[in-house]
Amino acid sequence: MKVGIMLPSYARWFRGDAIWAVCEKAKEIGLDSLCFFDHVIFTPKQYVGYGNGYMDCWTAMAYVAAVTNVQGWKPILTNSVVVIPYRPPIQQGKVIATVDSLSGGRVMVGAGSGYNENEFASLGLNVKERGDMTDEYLACMKELWTHPVSSFHGKYANFDEMTVSVRPTTQPYPPVLYGSHGARPRRRVAERYQGVIQGPGRNLESQHTFDSDMTDLTKLWKEHGRIGKPYIMAGIGGHITTDRSQVGQDVVKGVTPDVVPAVGIGTSGRVEAGQERAYVSTFRLIHVDTMIEDVRRADAGGVDMAIFNLPSYRFGGLDNQSLQLQQMEVFAEHVMPKIPRDKKPIEMDFDGKKATPFAKA
Repeated sequence: MKVGIMLPSYARWFRGDAIWAVCEKAKEIGLDSLCFFDHVIFTPKQYVGYGNGYMDCWTAMAYVAAVTNVQGWKPILTNSVVVIPYRPPIQQGKVIATVDSLSGGRVMVGAGSGYNENEFASLGLNVKERGDMTDEYLACMKELWTHPVSSFHGKYANFDEMTVSVRPTTQPYPPVLYGSHGARPRRRVAERYQGVIQGPGRNLESQHTFDSDMTDLTKLWKEHGRIGKPYIMAGIGGHITTDRSQVGQDVVKGVTPDVVPAVGIGTSGRVEAGQERAYVSTFRLIHVDTMIEDVRRADAGGVDMAIFNLPSYRFGGLDNQSLQLQQMEVFAEHVMPKIPRDKKPIEMDFDGKKATPFAKA
């Protein structure tokens, strides 16, 4: 299993020297990947829960690519997830190719269709078209990445014999993992993408759902003549502690109407018509042994890359950056030794052919 962390690119403190310090710690403890969140614009209530300094994910990734280049290590740079419909496909395809080129071929696109009605409306987009937009945008980007001169004809992008000039270093093109639940997303993955973003969760019900979904995806994968298995990336989160007296405490960030449930990490609920969707982020303090159990569950489910979401708020006398680094140290000491690490090159199916996309990195 490959191991990465979510970077706190949503936070105002995560700038300059702080980015350097977190990346240096990630290098020190031997992580394989760094992962980025994505939001563009939201309401003041959502701002409290989403984060008070949300950077553009691709710009932040380019900065981190430069930092890690200078630090002398080559983590995979990915997303969980980047909302594909938020950015025009030609522009976004060029941006991704640029970041991949600057990083030496380290971008793995963690794609999603989005859910936040406020953001879609603010960007002038129809949230009901997000699935179709995602499919077409990614198809358009693939054409731009794989052909020096390309043509594309769709509902959202149309051009003949054009080029964005910059090409990705990752070959044959930056892999795409799709993050969503349901039969239609699984068909998308089986038809055209390299893998899926989904995890087994922390209870029996979510484990059964994950197992059932992966069984269905594997069946579809084979039906479409794909090679090997879909690459699986899963998120695992929590505020870890070795002090059992702290276990079960919650740290809640955000403002939410009573009609919106505040359950789990980064959970948003549906609201009644005319009411604002707000947002709450909840981190529950868990013992390191609980996270180790999460790792074992993910490994048994065939997860290829685990992305750990560790907190970075003020807690127990620690400021945001200090807690982030402290959590990484606790993770490295107590959890990482229990993770079955896989140092082999990543192999994926690209259009029915096996490739090692990060071989040049």
